[in-house]
Amino acid sequence: MTIKSLAGLMRFFNSSQRFRYRRVWNRSCLFVLLLSMSMLLSILIGHSAAHAEEDWLTRSQTILNDLEGQPRPSWLDSNPHHPDAQRQALDIINGSKLIALKAMSHPSKPTSEVQPEKPLRVVFISFSLGESVLKGIFEEASGQDDVLLVLRGPKPKQKLTGLFAELKALLKDIEPLPNIVIDPTRFQKWGVATVPEIVVEDQGKARLRVKGVTSLGWLKSRQAAGRQGDLGQFGEVYQIAEIDLLEAIKHRLAAMDWPRKQQQAIARFWGQRRFEVLPVAQEDRDREVDLTVTAPRDLITPNGQLIIRAGQTVNPLDKLAFGLCLIIFDATEQTQIAIARQLSCRDKNARVLYLVTQLSRQDGWDGLKTLENSLQSPVYLLTPDVRQRFQLQQVPALVEQSGNRVVVRERKVAMPAANHQPTAAGG
Repeated sequence: MTIKSLAGLMRFFNSSQRFRYRRVWNRSCLFVLLLSMSMLLSILIGHSAAHAEEDWLTRSQTILNDLEGQPRPSWLDSNPHHPDAQRQALDIINGSKLIALKAMSHPSKPTSEVQPEKPLRVVFISFSLGESVLKGIFEEASGQDDVLLVLRGPKPKQKLTGLFAELKALLKDIEPLPNIVIDPTRFQKWGVATVPEIVVEDQGKARLRVKGVTSLGWLKSRQAAGRQGDLGQFGEVYQIAEIDLLEAIKHRLAAMDWPRKQQQAIARFWGQRRFEVLPVAQEDRDREVDLTVTAPRDLITPNGQLIIRAGQTVNPLDKLAFGLCLIIFDATEQTQIAIARQLSCRDKNARVLYLVTQLSRQDGWDGLKTLENSLQSPVYLLTPDVRQRFQLQQVPALVEQSGNRVVVRERKVAMPAANHQPTAAGG
């Protein structure tokens, strides 16, 4: 039987549990069980046996490696609202602090990178200097790794794409491209209010600074002469034409209606969610699914333990109990909800997991909460991976282990055909 990775099952829990993350970690026994099964339980359906098995093994190995020694993810703890706009803005800036223009460079001639071990000559610039002056600065800074040209942001009402387009035009025929960044935090750190100004940064301190100068050669001669400190102003300076991008982000964040944004996001979730709708079972039917696989190469845990040897044919259920009992049903049908409540797993120690093919879009989160309260259990959305890997065809259905096989038990829904209006596939 061809196979794909249990990464599909892992994605199932990632996707269907993501919106319920506050309670997920408390179900750690289920999580640990799934991680154990990910080494072995790689189930069903693939286009090519060789490619499918290799994909299964690669993904399984990746899961093992990634989760070795992994701490509790912080996003499982909570999702609090942070009203402090300044802190949010700083996080955004620090996350993408240096917006370099490498996208403009030719693939064969990449932009040189700043060497942090050297004192860094930081040149604060603005379009208020004029295009001819800027082009001269770009040409002189080209190829100098210890020179960083800094802009404060775009012009008022200008988008970043517009700023990049202007810079690209000025940088035409200049190779290699100089190091240019948008970094309003540097303007704030050194209190730069006019341009041009040059600050020589060394281990977080300003070794030398001067206003009204754009010539790197002039600066280098002063450095060679041992000059340090604030040299004052040696030329004309201009007001900065660009906005402070950091302040703009702070103001924008402060003005946002965060509760309203949250409600809109919640509403969009159900409106855009694609459901894995299955037809209604017309008769009781039990089907067996064989999980036997042949490993294309060794599967080894990060601590060196050999799980499966290359070429070995393995039925995962011979080595590890499934430990789950899946109950799949359509939550928009009251008859199916009633059947799901009555279905009983033969292994009383198996962990019951309720999966729904669809929920009422109109009821949304309130409907989900009501259903969970009714079942006294969490409820998850069925995903394409789980549907394919267990060959789910009709609902309501129960999936559980029987010996070294998985059995899919479909149960007939007793309802008048005229009253049933099936929903189109895809929800």
